Amino acid sequence: MSISIVVVGGGAAGLLASISAAEHGAHVTLLERNNKLGMKMLMSEGERCNITNSGDVDHLVQSFADNGEFLYHAFTSFGSRDILDLLAEEGVLTREEERGRVFPVSDDAQDVVDALERRAKARGVSIRLATRVTDLAKDGDAFHLKLANGEDITADRLIVCSGSTGDGYKWAKKFGHAVISARPDMVALETEEEWPARVQGVTLKRAEVVLYANEKILSRYTEDVLFTHFGLSGPAILNISNQAVDALSEGVGPVRIGLRTDSDLNTDDWEARLQMALREHPRQLLKSLVARWWPVSLAEVLLEVNGLPPEVMANQVTKQHRRQTAELLDEFILNLRKAHPTETAMVTTGGVCVGEVDPQTMQSRKTPGLYFAGEILDIDGISSSYNLQGAYSTGFVAGRSAAGS
Repeated sequence: MSISIVVVGGGAAGLLASISAAEHGAHVTLLERNNKLGMKMLMSEGERCNITNSGDVDHLVQSFADNGEFLYHAFTSFGSRDILDLLAEEGVLTREEERGRVFPVSDDAQDVVDALERRAKARGVSIRLATRVTDLAKDGDAFHLKLANGEDITADRLIVCSGSTGDGYKWAKKFGHAVISARPDMVALETEEEWPARVQGVTLKRAEVVLYANEKILSRYTEDVLFTHFGLSGPAILNISNQAVDALSEGVGPVRIGLRTDSDLNTDDWEARLQMALREHPRQLLKSLVARWWPVSLAEVLLEVNGLPPEVMANQVTKQHRRQTAELLDEFILNLRKAHPTETAMVTTGGVCVGEVDPQTMQSRKTPGLYFAGEILDIDGISSSYNLQGAYSTGFVAGRSAAGS
């Protein structure tokens, strides 16, 4: 009779744990509290999904600041090539971009999630969405899970992959595990300014993001920025959000984000470019000329909120307006209010202490039959692609080990 395994959490780790366990002969049920699988994968890199990084095992290990060595066996067992091969078998073509970042050719994260869901179902995994676990316990060798609808489920093995909702941490503590205090790491940021809501969904490509705290520069990062109804998101914002959250929590002074169109140019350079464009196209509107460098909707809103006339003709732009526009093209500033809620974070720092988990199996050293994978563990990569690979790898090892125990 096959081993019964319940996997809690339908993100990257939970999907790989389910697939791996099923491929190793277990009867698997995957429980996801949301209405969709892979919610954070769907948000990755502006919904493009930075699937993984093509670096070798040593590179992956070194990309986790504190507990990278814990992941060495997991990355050796299931590395970046393995996830890409799996996706290829499911029909998802990928391409590698700069710095080893790998994306689906479609630039659609849903294709990646759909492929993993197909794989899981093809291996016999029972997937239950909108299913929340409210409590769990262990009686002898069996785990008992109580669901929000009153149903009880019993399993021989349990793999917990839910981190940012807080439930996983609560259960880990219940089984005697130390949990490093969790806080958002790769998370969108809310701004004092309300105008980003007017351009929500717009992306500023390859912008340099400069993080300021009390006028001091804390960090710089160049990548896409996504404007949202509450402020800022996208790869560049997620990658500096950890330091932004720290600065906000420390109350060191105003925390601000500067967005620069091109880090190689200064205000004088922009004014010269703008002056040439105004001279060459005297009958165009100012917003249309600025839209050479920004999305047109962003150009219109930014000019307006900074007191500049977006509808003015190029031949009527004053010297003062030209200079102000050049200053905006060089850098415009937004004031940060707070991080978006923790449950929306791509990654949370903290989690189950890895010293209490066997890195060869992902099994709890305190409770036989209990396994952890993904962001519930105290592992924190430097960007979303590394964290996703950490989730795939730990999920694979947990599923394989739970099925074979």
